[in-house]
Amino acid sequence: MRASQSALEEAAEWFFRQDGKSLPESERALFETWLAIPENRSAWAEIGRTWQEARGLDYAAGRAVPGISAPVRWMAIAASLVLALLGAGYAFDLPMRLRADIYTATGEFRSVTLPDGSIAQINTGSALALHFSPKERIVRLLKGEAVFTVAHDGSRPFMVQTDGDTATALGTVFAVRETGEGAVVTVLESRVAVAFADGGPRRELAPGQQVRPLGGGHEITNIDADAATAWRRGKLIFADRPLGSVVEELNRYHMGRIQIVDPALNSRRVSGVFDTSDPLAVVAALEASLQLSSTRIGSMLVLLHR
Repeated sequence: MRASQSALEEAAEWFFRQDGKSLPESERALFETWLAIPENRSAWAEIGRTWQEARGLDYAAGRAVPGISAPVRWMAIAASLVLALLGAGYAFDLPMRLRADIYTATGEFRSVTLPDGSIAQINTGSALALHFSPKERIVRLLKGEAVFTVAHDGSRPFMVQTDGDTATALGTVFAVRETGEGAVVTVLESRVAVAFADGGPRRELAPGQQVRPLGGGHEITNIDADAATAWRRGKLIFADRPLGSVVEELNRYHMGRIQIVDPALNSRRVSGVFDTSDPLAVVAALEASLQLSSTRIGSMLVLLHR
């Protein structure tokens, strides 16, 4: 049985909570109850295999990356492992789950009908909070990405808010992604008005236009909106994208961590259409096309190198 993301996250939490020590009796009983579920046992075994394989890495593993001293290579591998495992535990993300009305885990996609009849197609690792009243419809995108098909209601504007930026629907279908630096808004149908947290001028976007934060301001470009939202069809489309950007995107869908060990590889260019359902198959395709190698520790950690 393949463990789900939530089971892996919980297994990582239990793993680090024990950390070679015995659990208190009260927690031990909870752990045994949790472990009795088959999916959880599978997740626990996966975390255990990852740790054992990491401990089994010898000096030769460091020699896989030329041009970097062996101690530095080994420290990079060890640090990547710790970050990956701790990241899995942190990804449990309880505070965000408590804030959100709608939440998707890593690799999860949901299509949700909102209280007004609008449809939200929600991508991996996303969280939304809803505020619908007789006067307004507000979706707060706490993290991640979603496409909204808006039900017409002339008396109540439909707004999607990120950390300060606000996209107001003037028509039907648009996408919003929270980047941490501001919102990326893409229009598929009709028009959307975007107001920015920095007080910049309000911009109105037409179909096929996208606005994103850039250098302290904002850039509007014409794009293929269907390709930009191909994740709704389970696809990722890259056209001459840097490998570093591609790997960053893949990590949104992977139950673990894909890490480029050699920074010089970040600028290698990638074009292609890939499935979101199997990030490790995408890694294999990248290895073949770019003549790269990888060191894998279970399915949780993949180190890309020459």
